[in-house]
Amino acid sequence: MNFRRFYLIVCSILSVFMFFIGSLTLLYINFNTDVEKPVDNSGTLIDDILSPLKGVNEDLNVLVLGGDKVNNNTDTMMLVNFKPSTSKVSILSIPRDTKVKINGKKAKINSAYPTGGGELAVQTVSELFGIDVKYYVFVDTSSFRKIIDILGGVDYYVPVDMDYDDPLQGLSIHIKKGQHHFDGAMAEKFMRFRQYNNGRVNEYYDGSDLKRIDAQQNFIRELVRQKLNIFYLTKVDDIASTIFSNIDTNLNMSEVLKLTGSVSKVQADSINMLKVPGKSVLDGAWYYVIDSQETDKIINEYFRTRYK
Repeated sequence: MNFRRFYLIVCSILSVFMFFIGSLTLLYINFNTDVEKPVDNSGTLIDDILSPLKGVNEDLNVLVLGGDKVNNNTDTMMLVNFKPSTSKVSILSIPRDTKVKINGKKAKINSAYPTGGGELAVQTVSELFGIDVKYYVFVDTSSFRKIIDILGGVDYYVPVDMDYDDPLQGLSIHIKKGQHHFDGAMAEKFMRFRQYNNGRVNEYYDGSDLKRIDAQQNFIRELVRQKLNIFYLTKVDDIASTIFSNIDTNLNMSEVLKLTGSVSKVQADSINMLKVPGKSVLDGAWYYVIDSQETDKIINEYFRTRYK
């Protein structure tokens, strides 16, 4: 199966589960492996687990990558900023065709990770935006459907009929406008949809990745709203077994702790969903060229941290 159009799905896995449930899972595993915790009859186990996080207030930028782990393909790139002091999360979606220089040569940004791994991807994004991005997380796309199913699916309102067929990929997407309960397979189809069979366009879809990013960001916000509560902490073992064998990251435990400092306070409305401003330009191939002035405004407001 050709997963070229599927990679952007990973935004939901990473931005939601790595920063919230995923981070707690790392802490949970460490806690249960290294320490025999006595039973606390007062019922404050969660408070005990999270107590080391109190007072952490350093802003963090993390580069989120998604793709095929076997081939190291990355067609999803997002810059995520977490501000523990205000419980704010900002997610900047970076179009995969964004024009950059890699090893001194013109390239598309999605080639950075396959060329030089997470370190080169972090360096490329840092240079593009003029900030210090210290951390990265890469996750394979295969986890998405399983995680949605583990969490019992997602209720979601689809604003328009979606009809697309691609026999070469074995892909068939037919979702009617209205309220749905998405299981993992249906959520995958929603996240992959970009264009119609007959080429028609509307306010929601015009065949571009930018419109699809809008739809995916709306899905992320709803996923957070429905699933970011104490009940789903009971799912961390299942989620861990699904995703942690498919990630590559330079985050260590102390840095994961920082990411979860205000997890209980994060709300869907406190997540800023953003896209890199720019336009598509033909320069030997089609590239997405960022609008430097408008991009700087976004970076300065949401992603400038104390370390740069």
